[in-house]
Amino acid sequence: MTEEQKYLFDIFGYIVVPNVLKKTDIERLRSTIARSTEQFPPVPQEEGPLHWDPIWRNLLDNPVVDPLLEALIGNPDLRKSRANRNRPAKPTYRLDHINVHTHVAKGFAGGVLHGGWNGVSGFYRYDNGTLFNGLTTVSFELYDTHGNNGGFACIPGSHKANIPTPKNWLDLSKGVHPSVTRVSASAGDAIIFTEALTHGTLPWDVEDQRSTVFYKFSPHTLSWSADFFDMRDFVGYADMDDRKLALLEKPNARYPKRPLS
Repeated sequence: MTEEQKYLFDIFGYIVVPNVLKKTDIERLRSTIARSTEQFPPVPQEEGPLHWDPIWRNLLDNPVVDPLLEALIGNPDLRKSRANRNRPAKPTYRLDHINVHTHVAKGFAGGVLHGGWNGVSGFYRYDNGTLFNGLTTVSFELYDTHGNNGGFACIPGSHKANIPTPKNWLDLSKGVHPSVTRVSASAGDAIIFTEALTHGTLPWDVEDQRSTVFYKFSPHTLSWSADFFDMRDFVGYADMDDRKLALLEKPNARYPKRPLS
């Protein structure tokens, strides 16, 4: 990460990374969305986004996003150890789960602010120049949210809050407190944020379409979702390499000679 990105993430709890996806990537994602997905209840793995099209598997290891995630949730000691042993540079974090939102359209009343905790899976800490995060989301926008009256919203800095969010602020369908900020993004941009940040979806009252893809990553030893990916379900895809498969490992310490099934 650049020093500016580290500063902004530390202060606000999120950054917007422009032009992460090419126009052809955006069009392919739009055309291959099969359904909305959520973690409650989990979509059956065989019907999940990673099986829809190669473009969804490409999102696992985006060359722009990967260095940022390594800086936010990766394991610097593991990276150093592998480098000293001349081992291949595999990601030192893992994919936790995926959400796909296609339901936000004109008339969407607004969601509920959530997050804003420093618990086991969602946490934020800064120590001696290093950012430490738990569950961290990469939100890929497939349509512009500039100038609209809705989209991703958060309370900047709340990832370091010591006091719970006031309850009367939470339901965005009943009003949006001035402290809640809408984060604008263009199609192809990625909003990267810690799940320790209080965030949600604003009311949507314009004709513009919105589709958002959320890839949620964790440190390699932790998991939020109990519905783990199985690497064996993906080895048959020609586009899957060792780096992508490593991201689908179940939570573990990544010790040598571990079972990978």
